[in-house]
Amino acid sequence: MNPFDQFSHTEHDQLDPFKTMGVLDHVGRKNIIGTIVGHPKDAPSRKEIKYYNPGISEATLSRHLVRLEECGLIDSASKQREGLNRGDSYRYYRLTEEARELFDQLNVFGPVPYKNLLEQVERSEEIRAAENAERPSF
Repeated sequence: MNPFDQFSHTEHDQLDPFKTMGVLDHVGRKNIIGTIVGHPKDAPSRKEIKYYNPGISEATLSRHLVRLEECGLIDSASKQREGLNRGDSYRYYRLTEEARELFDQLNVFGPVPYKNLLEQVERSEEIRAAENAERPSF
């Protein structure tokens, strides 16, 4: 038996681990995944991701989020913008179930260390409010 058979790619229910790890062969994308995994509600807003990754420009963050979503590692959902104040978050990101399963198989991106790490970061009032905001349905 080929040891990689357990990772064979099927159309929608399993990620290709080699392609996935290739996408994660960039420190910025790894840090974004770590931020999502470590977020108290497992679904940070774009604003929160940017706050925890200040070295990533807005343009680069956009490219990374698109790439992670296209390869099936993350999903995004948006709130209705009606009733939101200027600057309020409306787009949120989370790991897909397939990504969580793959990461568990590979023993990477376990939530506890990332949650512990993010708990140590000093947060502004704006970020505390963003963390406490209601999340959209995914």
